[in-house]
Order: sequence, then structure tokens, then C-alpha cells
Amino acid sequence: MTLYRDSALVLRSWRIGESDRVVSMLGENSGKIRAVVKGVRKTKSRFGARLEPLSLVSLLCWKGRDLDVVSQAETIELFRRTREDFDRLSKANVILEATEQVAQDGFSDPELFKLVVRVLRVLEADNPAMLLGSFIWKLLASQGYRPQMEMCVMCGSPDSRAGFDAAAGGVLCDEHAGGRRVSLDALEVISNSLNGKLAQILRIEDSPLVVETETLALKSLEATLERSLRTVRS
Repeated sequence: MTLYRDSALVLRSWRIGESDRVVSMLGENSGKIRAVVKGVRKTKSRFGARLEPLSLVSLLCWKGRDLDVVSQAETIELFRRTREDFDRLSKANVILEATEQVAQDGFSDPELFKLVVRVLRVLEADNPAMLLGSFIWKLLASQGYRPQMEMCVMCGSPDSRAGFDAAAGGVLCDEHAGGRRVSLDALEVISNSLNGKLAQILRIEDSPLVVETETLALKSLEATLERSLRTVRS
């Protein structure tokens, strides 16, 4: 087996056998990693809590056929403030699940890794109201699922500032909006998120606009994934 090193963010873990766990991680250079942690559930495990979800670690792994094997893990960052705050932790759990769903096994994506870690650090430090929604829009765009914001996805009309269809993937004109109408402010936030104007967006305080924009983002993500997010429904 080949030995490799990487920095990785733990996204999810689950039990296997009597004392082992499987961890799903996003590696800075390795993409999504699935690896076994031997004996982690034993009292004297050398890994302790270092490989719990929402842990950023320096990793040493053996490359396996189906699952890699963790040989060593050293903590880089634990996001303690996020873990101890319900609102922050709820958002972090959605971020981790969304990332795991879009990341591809063994496909190197350093920009995705940087995006997720940067967002988690902003969440840890400030917890801006608009953070989760803007992250999801950036995540979708980074993976090639940028919504159509310039013309109606139904007819191509440039007069397309009346509604938004998450399943169709973009804005709607007045004729096709029907019951899917959204505010102009929400469409502006989506456009700004996609165009990198995060400093401006993150100054927006908690309001119905935050709820509207985040709801649209989550619906778009679930439509793209073709499944519901467990962390949103729980």
C-alpha cells in the first residue's frame, strides 16, 4: 500500500465492526477520502476525538483498494466555538453534509477545500446571518451548477426578475413565475454571491431576506443533488 500525507477536514464518521470507524474527509490535495480508523472506539485509542466531524487535521494514510487506513492524525483546528453554539453547529453540519455530497472520491479539488475551510473559519469567528446561503450558492457554482440569472429559464426572456425555479435552475419572467415569485433583493443577493461580493453580502443582518435567500439556496442544492439533506430535515 502507498503512504500519503494531506490536510483534511472530517465531514462524517460511522461505526464499523466492534471498535473501528470509517471517516469521510475532504483532503486538500486528495479530494474526498474514505478511510478506516482502527480501534478508535477503544478507551486507549491514540486518535481520541481528533477524527470527529468538524475537525481539521494533518493526516497520514495508507492507500487501500476500497478504504484507506488512517495511520496518524494531528489536530490543526477544532472549531470549538462552533461546536459549543447550537446555531453555528447547525450551519456547520449543513456545510459538511453539502460538501460531502458534492465532493468526488479521489478527485483533487484544492479550491473546494479552501472554500469550505474559509467559510467555517468565518462561521467560527463571526457567524454572519447570510453565511450559509451565500456558501451554498458559491458551492453550486464551483461544481458547475451555476444558476441562470440573466434570462428566464423557461423562455429565455431577458425580463426575468419575477421568480426563481430551483429545479429548473434559474430566474423566471413575470409570465412564468406563477407561485414561485421571489423578491428582487433575494435575486440581487444570489447574483452577488455568485459574483464574489461576499463582503457586501455578509454585512446583511438577520431578516426575512436572509430566510428567503437561504431557503432558495437549500432548495437549489437539494434539486441538484436529487435528494434531501439530512441535516436540514433533522
